Amino acid sequence: MAHPDLEKLLNTLLPFAQQMLSKYGEFYPFGATMSPDGQVNCVATHDGAERPESQKIIDMMTQTFGQKAKAGEIHAAGICMDIRTIPPGQTERTDAICVCLEHQSGEAVDVCVPYKKGLFKRFKYAALFASRRTPQFFIHSGGED
Repeated sequence: MAHPDLEKLLNTLLPFAQQMLSKYGEFYPFGATMSPDGQVNCVATHDGAERPESQKIIDMMTQTFGQKAKAGEIHAAGICMDIRTIPPGQTERTDAICVCLEHQSGEAVDVCVPYKKGLFKRFKYAALFASRRTPQFFIHSGGED
């Protein structure tokens, strides 16, 4: 990950996800944005349901981040979620924290940290890995604004 703003968001989101896993064994998707002056703001949303669907929360944040990006209110954003994925070099799915990060420069990356649940709410984390993602918050149109 090249842009320091994305690293700052990752360093905000990832520890909180690990804290939630340790305390509750799970977490709902949540996010963070970075204002043009570099201020990080944590974001959570809710649709009113007692147990909201994670995808609905992700969709709501994606839409909100897209609107804020278009309005120039943010210059980086990230959504953190609990997923199942196949890490590089592996053949089986595992649980992972995934942080989807985007910057106004066009840089967009998914950073995943695989984990296994152990005894007494202890978690063992594997090495993180990253892959490029298609931007969903900072969508640069072809000249139409």
